[in-house]
Amino acid sequence: MTDATRTTVLDLVADPGLPTELAHRLVRDLPAALEKHDDARWEVRLADEPIVLDERGALPALDIGDRLRERDGADAVVLLTDLPRRSGADPVVADGGTGHRVGLVSLPALGAINQYRRCRDTVVRLVTGHLVPPARAGAEGSGAPDAGHAGPLTRIDPGPRAGTDGDHRHRDRDRDRGRADGHDARRGPADDADAGSGGVEDEIDVRLALTGLRGRVRLLAGLVRANRPWRLVPSLSPAIAAAAAGAAFGIFYSNIWELATALGTARQVTVMLIALVGMTAWLILDNRLWESRRHRSLREEMVLSNLSTVITVACGVLAMFALLFVLALVAAVLVIPPDYLSSTLMRESGPDDWIMIAWLSTSMGTVAGALGSGFADDGAVRQAAYSRREQERRARLDRADDGDRGRDTPA
Repeated sequence: MTDATRTTVLDLVADPGLPTELAHRLVRDLPAALEKHDDARWEVRLADEPIVLDERGALPALDIGDRLRERDGADAVVLLTDLPRRSGADPVVADGGTGHRVGLVSLPALGAINQYRRCRDTVVRLVTGHLVPPARAGAEGSGAPDAGHAGPLTRIDPGPRAGTDGDHRHRDRDRDRGRADGHDARRGPADDADAGSGGVEDEIDVRLALTGLRGRVRLLAGLVRANRPWRLVPSLSPAIAAAAAGAAFGIFYSNIWELATALGTARQVTVMLIALVGMTAWLILDNRLWESRRHRSLREEMVLSNLSTVITVACGVLAMFALLFVLALVAAVLVIPPDYLSSTLMRESGPDDWIMIAWLSTSMGTVAGALGSGFADDGAVRQAAYSRREQERRARLDRADDGDRGRDTPA
């Protein structure tokens, strides 16, 4: 590397929340990772540019990137979003327009674990392999878009290190498989409709997609991660208050002690599952979190969205149950004297008796919490259950459904 080597500039644009958190780390780590692939110097910047959806609810990545490159003079732009993006039925990890030198990485398709490493490796692969190949990186005039034709559609299988160099061995095989299955870079209107919230732009000519069931499972895990289910518990304060009151009833009434110790483990598990399923269903239905769309083109996206909703809410309810169980167990140990418990049960009491009492009390409290959740604010629950982009997408679909119903209503 000489002093005359030109610095290649990569701008990152990120959605609020987790994408922005990852982008800050990428600004620090990407230059060294990119410089391993060529002799250019790299500068990575986090651009101050909002990612705004268009009127169809699609993400116009190329328009946003072109505007940013023209304004700030970057050699390439990569967008990070928590919106799912699809190619036909396959989840898309990344795509881009090589002529524009603009790419996009969809975080949900990276899965729920090792997300930062996968994101970093995917950005490196997208930039050095397609947007600014090593032969051009650092060359004079690299800021101008390449007018040449880009490479064919690229597909990868979801492996343990998807988005890394190890995936290159799948490229030719998966590209041939994609053509045999009818997946190609030339897409028709049906494919556009099936793209869902990700949208399709005509000049996107490179795409890294996940194939098969494992790809959909990884997307589902990524959607749940993007929703951050642990944020749901604080928004359910009315439900927690009602659940605590219900659990307290079980702690203070001796009839519940006798019932709890007589139920046995199998019945306790059954009661707990009924309580958990009941509260999960109540939260989803009462807060209108379940999608029921008439748009046939969004059917698969609707299924994935509903599955991610169920898992997100179930994780939140399970976290609340665990917290309530710990509190109930502490209360039972503090409130119920061992001698009094033994006289009530007419046998020698043991630690397992307090556990069974706290367990049944928590299940009872969870049922009460489901009723109390009706007092929780719908907006607060939605805000806690979904990422910002998912909230925008659902609000847009709600407005579309309202408009369809209005047109169907006779004057």
